[in-house]
Amino acid sequence: MTQRMGRRLVVAGLLVLGFAGSAQAAEGSSYVDGMWRKLGRGITNIATSPAELIRTPYLVSQRDGNLPGWSVGILQGAWRGVLRLLTGVFEVGTFYAEVPDNFEPLMKPEYVWLQGNWAE
Repeated sequence: MTQRMGRRLVVAGLLVLGFAGSAQAAEGSSYVDGMWRKLGRGITNIATSPAELIRTPYLVSQRDGNLPGWSVGILQGAWRGVLRLLTGVFEVGTFYAEVPDNFEPLMKPEYVWLQGNWAE
């Protein structure tokens, strides 16, 4: 009985999201495009958040030398990995909402593999 009720709730939730999305889609395809981009960015950031433990020490080493890269860089990488994971969870959970404005990324760079000036 509870399994059946759970399925009904999931279907009802998907229908509500579908109707909300179609109402927004009538305003323009840019909303729908932004919504799907935000969802994809969130999933990608969740999956690639551990890569910050490799990327950040490397970038700090390139900028400041090996000792800072292996000390401060690892700590920064761990922190940025946690932030990227939480940002991804937030973006997946709110992919349907235009938060922040125009579906802008919360974290720079948008993806872990993109070059950014965060270290400067």
